[in-house]
Order: sequence, then structure tokens, then C-alpha cells
Amino acid sequence: MIFDKVAYTDNFDLAIYGLGYESRSTSAYKNFGTKAKKNIILGYESNKNAIKYNENKNYFSETGSEIYEFDCETIILTIKKIVSELINKVSEPRIFLDITVMSRHRLAGIIFNLLSDLPEKSIITICYNSSYYVAPPEDIQPVKELGPIISELSGDLGNLSMPTSVVFGLGYEKNKALGVYNYYDADYSYAFIPKNIHSEFEDMVIKNNEPLLNNISEKNIFTYDVTNPYTTYIDLKSLILSLTEVSRIILVPLGPKIISAISVIIGKELYPKLPVWRVSSLHTETPMEKVSNKEILFSITI
Repeated sequence: MIFDKVAYTDNFDLAIYGLGYESRSTSAYKNFGTKAKKNIILGYESNKNAIKYNENKNYFSETGSEIYEFDCETIILTIKKIVSELINKVSEPRIFLDITVMSRHRLAGIIFNLLSDLPEKSIITICYNSSYYVAPPEDIQPVKELGPIISELSGDLGNLSMPTSVVFGLGYEKNKALGVYNYYDADYSYAFIPKNIHSEFEDMVIKNNEPLLNNISEKNIFTYDVTNPYTTYIDLKSLILSLTEVSRIILVPLGPKIISAISVIIGKELYPKLPVWRVSSLHTETPMEKVSNKEILFSITI
């Protein structure tokens, strides 16, 4: 597969959007809804009455798009079936995927299966709408699950005599990454801090991860530009490949979902060796309204 330097944005055979309770749930559709032969919308079984979920659902319903509101496992199976039918009709499908309001587990399952099932020369364009800055919840959000982002990316044990390295993508949730750090007690840790046009976001990431960052060598702390997926992919993959020679690696992409998507792609490229993990609240986190600020796109050619 090739991580393209320039995103493909022309016409699509299939477009997949997320239905959530944030205003930005509909942003990508408003720009790309007319460019696809078929649009499908993926909702949830929880938080259906939160903030703007029903308003967003009504918007999508009025477009005539197909709406599915299932658990993640059923959603992933549904997408596999739709894509299988598409492959029988189109030799090199162009697929648009908006991950903006998808859970990490859901976006990982969809991306991994698209990369596995689509034929050569197919194109996947992934869209993420970053939001204007919203302060994080003051209380610590509950961690309900710590483990592989999807079972396919649980990785292998590798050489048990080698040290362990944990590579974090950091978010602004208080002490979320610290829990993983303490759980693993890894020999080496690395952190990627998202740079954002809103300085408050970056400042809050550093503040809420201060106990973790104090335990990581300064030379192992990096920044990445949320709006430049290609450079982030190159930097993250380069680090992973260099660490593979000297340690067993666990990749934990917290923070903006753009780095989760990139991590899944790298995990697929290095499959089955690289574990990609998530820290999940399993939909028990406090719903927060987020308005779209900037659309970020990148494409993968199979």
C-alpha cells in the first residue's frame, strides 16, 4: 500500500460517515455527500439522546442515505458485506471514510478490513474534522477497557528477552496515558504531542500529561502536526521501525483520532507484529459538543 502525499478528493463509489452527537458529525457529508454513488451512515446504540444526535440523524435521513445503528462488531460485519458486494461490481473502488465521530475501535475495525479486503489500486480517502478548542472535563474520565484497539492488532509477544518500548500519542484527558505507563512499567517510553492551531489544546495536553512527561526523556518526546497526516505517518513509522531492532513495541494512539487511523495503517503494514492498543471509556464518557474547525484528508492506495 502507498500513503499518498496528496489526498484523492474526486468521485467515490462508496462513502461511509459517522453519526454522533457532535455538530461536526455532518460536516464531511456537507462537502462530499454528492460525490459518492452510495452513502452509508453509521450510528450507535448509546447516547442517542445526547446533544445533537437526533438532529444529525434527521439531517442524514433527509438525504436518503442508509443509516445503521448497531454495535461495533455488527457494524464492521455490515461494512464487510457492503464492500464485498461493491468489489463484485467495481474493480478498483474509491472509498471515502469519515472517522470524525467514530470510536477508535470502530474506525480501526473498518480501516483494517478495508485494507485487507480491497483489491490493488483501490483508494481509501480518510477524513477527520478537527474541532474548535473545548476544555476537557474536569473530572477524570473512567477507563473501562485497556487492550488491543481491535483483536487483529493485538500483536505478538516477540523476543521476551528484549526490553519493552511504549509509544504514546497523547490527548488532553487527564492522566489517561499515565495509567497505561504504570500498567506496563516499560523500559522505554516515547510520546507524540499533537500540535494544533489552538494553543490552548497543546498547553492542556502538556499540563494533563505532566506526570507522564516528567518520566520520559526529553529526547523521546516529539510533536506532530494534526493537519499534516503524511508527515505524521513518516515520523511515527520511522520511530517504530527503528525501535523494532532493539525492543518490543506497544503503540497507544490517544488524542486526535487522526493518529489512531495512522497507527492502524502502520499496524496493518507490520501485521502481525505491532500491538496497537486503546484506552476506552466504552461510551461512558461525558458527552461534549464539538464544532468543526478544519477538515483533514489523506489517502491510501492499495
